[in-house]
This record gives sequence, C-alpha cells and structure tokens, in this order.
Amino acid sequence: MFDLPDLATLRQCSILCSAAYTVVFFSMAGRRAWYLYWGWGSGSYCAALVLAALVGEPVPLMIQPLFDGVLALSMALVLGGVRRFDGQRGIALWMWGVIAATAIIPTIVTLVFGTAPVASAMWSLVGAGCAFAFAMPLVRNRATDGTARPRRIAGAMLLVYVPIYLTGAIGALVPQAIGAHLAMVPFLADQLLFGAANLTLLWIPASHSQQQLRDMALRDPLTGVWNRAALAAGAAELLVPGRVALLIDVDRFKAINDRHGHGVGDRVLVAIATGLQRSVGGDFVARLGGDEFLVVTSAADPLIAAEQIRLRAGRGEPGLPAWTLSIGAARIEAGDRSIDDVIQRADLLMYRAKDLGRTPAAA
Repeated sequence: MFDLPDLATLRQCSILCSAAYTVVFFSMAGRRAWYLYWGWGSGSYCAALVLAALVGEPVPLMIQPLFDGVLALSMALVLGGVRRFDGQRGIALWMWGVIAATAIIPTIVTLVFGTAPVASAMWSLVGAGCAFAFAMPLVRNRATDGTARPRRIAGAMLLVYVPIYLTGAIGALVPQAIGAHLAMVPFLADQLLFGAANLTLLWIPASHSQQQLRDMALRDPLTGVWNRAALAAGAAELLVPGRVALLIDVDRFKAINDRHGHGVGDRVLVAIATGLQRSVGGDFVARLGGDEFLVVTSAADPLIAAEQIRLRAGRGEPGLPAWTLSIGAARIEAGDRSIDDVIQRADLLMYRAKDLGRTPAAA
C-alpha cells in the first residue's frame, strides 16, 4: 500500500501545479484576454495557498476575508475567461456577488461561533456553493462554435469540487482522527482535477479553431452559405422523406456579368444567398457552383416554398441590376437512395420552370 502524503506536501504540490499553469497561460496570452483571465485564476489559487501556508491554519480572522475572496476569485476567473472568449464582460455583476458572499459569510460565522467546528463546516459549505455557481454556466452551455464539449468538461471538473468541499464540511464535524484524513481530500483532488481542468480550458480555443477550419472547408467563400462539400457531408441527414429540395438558377446571369462586371455579379449572388437564408430560416442553403443554389427545407408545400423564395430572393436590390430566378422543387420520397436523385428531379423541374416563363415548377 502507498503511504498518504502529509498535508503540507500536498499543498506544496498544488502550489507548484497552479504556478506552472499561471506561467503557461500568461506565456500564451498575447492580446487574447481569456488566457490572461485563466492565468490570473491559476495565480489567484496559487496565492491563496501560499497565504494559507504562511499564516498557518486556522487562517487569522483579519486575513480570512482576503483568503476566501481570492479563492473564490480563482474559480470565477475560470468562467470569466470563457466569457471573454465569447466577447462578453469577464466578471459579471452576479459573479462579484458570489465572490463577496464567499468572502464575507465564513468570517461572520467565525465571529459568531469562533473557531468552532461549525465555522469550519460553514466555510466548506460556502465553498461548495461558490464552485456550483461558477460551474453550472459551463455545464449548461449551448455553444455552437465547436467548444460546447470542452466547456462542459471544464464545468464538470469545477463541479466535482462541490462534493469535495462537502467532504470538508463533514470532516469538520467528525472526530479529529477522521477529520485529519478528510482534510487532505481537496489537495488530493487538486493533483488530478486542477491539471485536467486547465488542459480542458486550453482545449476550448483549439476546438473553436478546428470548427472554423471545418466551416471554411464547407462554406462558399463568396456567399457564406454551404458548398458542395457540405452537401456531400450532410447528405444522409438531408435525405428525409417529406422534405423539399429546391434547385434555384439565376436567369441570364452571364448577361449581368457581361454588362455590369463580375464584381456586381458577385454582389448579386451574395444578395440572393442572403435572401434564401431569410426565406427558409435555419434550413439547408448551399451554392452548388456558379449561379446555382440548392435549398432543402421542411416546408409542407413545394410550390409555396418556391414562391416564397422567388419573392424574397428573386427581386433586385437598390444599387444592383434586376434579376429573376428559375426554381424547381422536388419532394424527397421514401424510395430515394441519394440526395443526387432528388437534385436531378429538381433540375428537370427547374428547366421546365424556365420553359414556362420562369414560374416555379414542382412535383
């Protein structure tokens, strides 16, 4: 069996670990504010541990609010860094409230009860509440930029400190021999959780960059809508019986380019793509190439969907030449084996629309 290290050794390990991550985050920061927040978070935790080691335990009453406030700030800065990554204010007003409560409540209890076990238990309970408050926004996040998973893991790591603090509360109320062992639980947990949580924070910007690269590969660089690669990647999800595929072609687009120049033609394509996105909301919109677009929507009526698109995306805009659209709308059937089969049907209907005087055609 391994011998348990003493409390001083565990505290020193936590100090060294937090100091190391402080250096890492500040070294990576540059002008990226979120790394500075995470660096200050690690540094604050390191400072709190050093302060406790210097003054001894129990922490003197005059220093206790400072110690507790710095400890709470170290947790708040984890969330604050994520908020700065999102372009928000780092420490929100409610977060300052949690920090203040964490700093003040244990001191008030100590003033009332002295250094009795109840005061130590209350300190642990307040710490658990602080960890919970700053962990939940991360655990419950709904980020769509590819960072949802690392955010939740970082929040889960912080949330694990809740039962750890509760263990400390129990340790304050049980016999001293048992409580001494329970007092080591937070520092033992630090050896695993602190490093893992900070590595997860480093994962957030990496995941965001990976998502950006993926989007760049799947987005049309001119219009910002999906491209053929995205169509191929999401074909299985799009091939749902009952949905409608609409193939859209800009009539006489070559004439627009020839008469007004390719720059104006590009602006027309961007305006059409924007109109298509407004027409179908969150449904799939892709530029297949040139002046040809594809929309896959859950609209009930193909002709109504095509007409909506023609009205919203098929009209000229101030400063741009007028244009019209030919649209073929084909419903996805249960027997369709690939999205290409549906597009082929929509393509035939689109040319029928051109023959009918550019009136939307559907089947």
